[in-house]
Amino acid sequence: MQIRELTLKTSVIRELYDFYGGILNFEIDEPSEKNKLIINAGNSVLIFEACATDVKPLYHFAFNIPSNKIEEARDWLKERVDLIWLPDYESHVADFSGWHAKSLYFLDPAGNIVEFISRFDLNDMVRTPFSELQIRNISELGIVFPAPAYKKRVEELLACHGMSWFNKQEPQEHFCALGDDQGLFIVVPESHFWYPTTDCPASPSPLKVKYLVGSKLFSFRQ
Repeated sequence: MQIRELTLKTSVIRELYDFYGGILNFEIDEPSEKNKLIINAGNSVLIFEACATDVKPLYHFAFNIPSNKIEEARDWLKERVDLIWLPDYESHVADFSGWHAKSLYFLDPAGNIVEFISRFDLNDMVRTPFSELQIRNISELGIVFPAPAYKKRVEELLACHGMSWFNKQEPQEHFCALGDDQGLFIVVPESHFWYPTTDCPASPSPLKVKYLVGSKLFSFRQ
């Protein structure tokens, strides 16, 4: 699966512009509409749309980076953001051995949990020093469903939206992954805590995502 375009809401669009365009140096497109931020992230586009200041949407999403660049990415990010320390790994780097991947986490100014992930099975190695130019794509999106409807909504994703179980993750009662190494939906019920935080309970927030499965384009919104 390839996530081509992801649209999220935010009440702090100016701060996100400064963060993604200034601190992380992502390429920003000039939008045709006011109150919209368009971020080029490799082969994906991340869009933030402004919402009322009393609304606080919260999201989790990840970016794929080259397979051999997690340590360089850690050093690069430490100069720009406060990486989240992971007590279970005694490191800033999470080692997901079952997924053949390693990750780094930080928060953006909206409180979104952002992840850089190296997936070794993609065998995507580069020699040049790490920079924002090595962001490959949006590789993960967290989707939250109300707990009573969780199982039914997951079944709908599988039946109607071209999805399949991620072959490196057994579905669990309160956590499942759909897709592949190029793109994943991480689906949880409301009030689940997004790793690695202990104070960011997941809640359904508005989003729109366009993605390819094979050559077929799908879309999902909530």
